Amino acid sequence: MANIDDLSTGLKQAFIQLIAKQTGIKIRERDRDALSENIFLRMKALQVAFPEDYYQLLNSKTLDSQQEWQKLVVLLTNLESYFFRDKEQFYLLQSKILPDIIERKQANKTIRICSAGCSTGEEPYSLAILLKEILPNLEQWNLLVLGLDINKEALQKAKIGTYRAWSFRNVDKLIKQRYFQIINDYYHIAPQIKPFVKFQILNLVNDPFPHPSSDLQDFDLILCRNVFIYFEPPAIAQVLDKFYHALQPLGYLLTGHSELYGQTLNQFQTNVFPESLVYQRREDSLGYPYQVSFPNNLTGYLEENLSLDMNRTTLERDLEKNNLKMQQSALNLLKQLPADTKLPKLGNLTAAELILQLESSLNAINPDSL
Repeated sequence: MANIDDLSTGLKQAFIQLIAKQTGIKIRERDRDALSENIFLRMKALQVAFPEDYYQLLNSKTLDSQQEWQKLVVLLTNLESYFFRDKEQFYLLQSKILPDIIERKQANKTIRICSAGCSTGEEPYSLAILLKEILPNLEQWNLLVLGLDINKEALQKAKIGTYRAWSFRNVDKLIKQRYFQIINDYYHIAPQIKPFVKFQILNLVNDPFPHPSSDLQDFDLILCRNVFIYFEPPAIAQVLDKFYHALQPLGYLLTGHSELYGQTLNQFQTNVFPESLVYQRREDSLGYPYQVSFPNNLTGYLEENLSLDMNRTTLERDLEKNNLKMQQSALNLLKQLPADTKLPKLGNLTAAELILQLESSLNAINPDSL
């Protein structure tokens, strides 16, 4: 049997391209040695002698190939997740997005939410808990929180709904008491929450959705956070188009900070809040030129935290004086805007110009901040 040193540069690149085509996953330079180890780990399990034969197996359109992709994907995907991850975005969900959805859905009392790339289930359960906190009569609503992931083993853990304490970093003590039962140091999701959450295996890149004969349609909200950072840009664009068509008119899309930088977002209305950008399918479902909504709170936020005098010395002094995390948050927001977007109250500089100056000054103050 071949060993790990027998994987040539050309064959390794072929594997990388095949993985990107099949799953959208981008194998970064620092992960290439790990990829080689994972390939030979799977070859050993299958008793395949040569990497070329394993490549041909993955590249074939057979049942054996489909089953092997499920095994390999387990090794390629990151299962890092925890409850109420990114408190700022969850605050935005609680204070703005979910109340708007609830108000619009009072007539039929139906809310459909998708957590794409849900890993072991912490995010979809967090969403159901948040809705229960907002809507005490949630049992009178037709609620679906659908968790999607390509990793079959992660979904099996999600369906069980049992977690260690590590999944509850910074989670309020009352939330843990209300919605979890602690048995032998494991936290079990409460029966009042579990029925609202379903899980389904899905390859975001290659599997078809929306699908009229499944739950993969008519969502009021889609969360896809910390997923696109692992995807190649063409795969991101492909999945964004699927998300658009899977959303109801006025449905929301929430991603991780800066994950859509450089993507064309003509189909969406982009709403800017201090906590995050939120994308929204337009009510008439027609494509329009890129439009950004600037609430007053964003203008005030930027005016308060960014100097109007954008010379380097003044900017560095202001950054040292203010909260570094707030500056990084502002930078993340700016990166989501089209590069030529001008901000009149910030010296009429474009987003691209502000990004360059902020990055330069942040790096001078704290090289590890970017």
